[in-house]
Amino acid sequence: MGVAASSSLEPLKVPCFTLIDALQGTHPSRALEAMFLTAALTAQSAGMDGHELLARAHRQIADADAGRNPHFEAIRDYASGELRKA
Repeated sequence: MGVAASSSLEPLKVPCFTLIDALQGTHPSRALEAMFLTAALTAQSAGMDGHELLARAHRQIADADAGRNPHFEAIRDYASGELRKA
């Protein structure tokens, strides 16, 4: 199992929304801690480097922030709105 080389966020939008939906109603600090714990355990189980995956996510954010990326903006806005509800 590897990480796709493409930097496109379009195929990640729906899975991101699904993860955010699952955490809806959980206090934001607990939601984030649960999300990171799950990510770390999932990466470890898949034999992947969680630190590299987080670094990749930071690069994707920097790339998206450098230009207008509607998929990234949708994920960010959705996460912000849903976490405020908790």
